[in-house]
Amino acid sequence: MQIDDILSQFDHSIGRFPRTAVREAVARREDLTPALLGVLEAAARDPRPFASEDRMVHIFAMYLLAQFRETRAYPLLVKIFSAPAESIHDLAGDVVTEGLGSILASVSGGDIGGMTALAENAKADEYVRAAALDGLLTLVACGLRNREEVMAYFDRLFDVFEPEPPMIWNGLASACADLWPEEVMDKIRRAYEEGYIEPGYIGWDDIQDALARGKEASLRFLKDRYRQKSKRSTVGVMVALDKIRISLFWFDCKQLAKMGIQ
Repeated sequence: MQIDDILSQFDHSIGRFPRTAVREAVARREDLTPALLGVLEAAARDPRPFASEDRMVHIFAMYLLAQFRETRAYPLLVKIFSAPAESIHDLAGDVVTEGLGSILASVSGGDIGGMTALAENAKADEYVRAAALDGLLTLVACGLRNREEVMAYFDRLFDVFEPEPPMIWNGLASACADLWPEEVMDKIRRAYEEGYIEPGYIGWDDIQDALARGKEASLRFLKDRYRQKSKRSTVGVMVALDKIRISLFWFDCKQLAKMGIQ
C-alpha cells in the first residue's frame, strides 16, 4: 500500500475503521511519520480545509504520532490547538475532551512548555486549556515530571487565570485534587467562594476527600489510573465525528506501556 493510499483511507473513513491502513502505518512508522507530520503542518498553516465532518486524516495523524512519541508533532499541535475557541471544535471535535491531554503528553518528550502555553492562552478554547492541565498530570503519572514541580505551577495559575471561563477553573481544581491539594486549599476555597469553580463539575467535598486521602495515596491512585490504561494491548480512543456521533478507533498500543500514557 502506497503512503498516499494510506492517507486517503484515513481521510475518508467516516463510518468505518480502516484497520488495514492503520496496521500498515504502524508497521511502516519511519515511512509514514514525515507524511503525518506534513498533515499536521498543513492543518497548523490553514485549518479550514480540515474543519469538515468528512475529513479525518489529521485526526489519525494526531493519534498515530502520539503513539510514535514523535516530539516534532508537539509544536504543531500546540499551534493547531491555540486556534480561537469557535473554530477548534469544528477541526478536532471530541479529540479536545477525549484524548488531547494524553496526545500532548505523548509527544512532549517531558517538555511542559507547550502545555503551559496552551493552559495560559486566554484566546484558546477552555476545554483545550483544561486538557493541557491533564497532560501535565500524565507526565507526573509517568514519572517524567515530579509532583512538586507541577503543583507549584498549578499554584501560580490561581493568580494568572481570569475569572472566566469556568472549565479552566474546573480543570485546575480537578488537577490539584488528583495531585493532592494541600498547598492550594486556601486558593481553591476562595475560587469556590468567588464562583469560579462549578460545584457540579467537582464539589468542595471532592476536594476535601482528596486532601484526606493523603499525598502518597493520591499519587498511587493517579499512577494506577494511567497504568491501567497502558496494560491493555489495545486502547479504545474516542474520536469526534462532529455531527455524526462517535467512532471508536482501536490502535495496536503495546508500545504505550513503556511510558504509561494512553
